[in-house]
Amino acid sequence: MMTRLEEITARKEQLLAASDAERNEIIRVFYRYQARTFFATKVTSFFKNPLVLAALGFFAWKLPWRRAYRLGGWAWRGWRLLRTIRRFAL
Repeated sequence: MMTRLEEITARKEQLLAASDAERNEIIRVFYRYQARTFFATKVTSFFKNPLVLAALGFFAWKLPWRRAYRLGGWAWRGWRLLRTIRRFAL
């Protein structure tokens, strides 16, 4: 009878240790994800500001169309460069 209780206790300790290891792994992945999205959260919160949106709208309204097309190309090249740098840096 006692050996069966000892087996159950040992199995319970093994399961607790395994669940603690899994929990630590989940927490580590979550914090790594949170650190990567922190900058994106700051940028998006900046663009939610109504004054910033009004300034961007006014800038787009006054900008000649040919320059707007050029700025779009620059933005796309900058985005690709940022993704390439991020791939090697992180």
